[in-house]
Amino acid sequence: MPKNLYPIHYLEVLKEIEKGEKSFTELRERTKLDRNKLWRALTRLQLDGLIQKVGEGRNEKYRITEKGREYLKQLKEMVNA
Repeated sequence: MPKNLYPIHYLEVLKEIEKGEKSFTELRERTKLDRNKLWRALTRLQLDGLIQKVGEGRNEKYRITEKGREYLKQLKEMVNA
């Protein structure tokens, strides 16, 4: 079972990033979250090691980590159990 359970909008962000690297703007468009909610979700997911920021400035994107993939896998197994 996953160690931490996150609010559903955090999981929406993580699932979007799982599909491929995304910029802040792309994530806002796809998740429809306001700037503050998205910023908090990205910050928490980074601090917990589930995503990482790559690039700089206009090229800055977010990428899922192996820990993030494992977290989603555990959630899916828990839901399907």
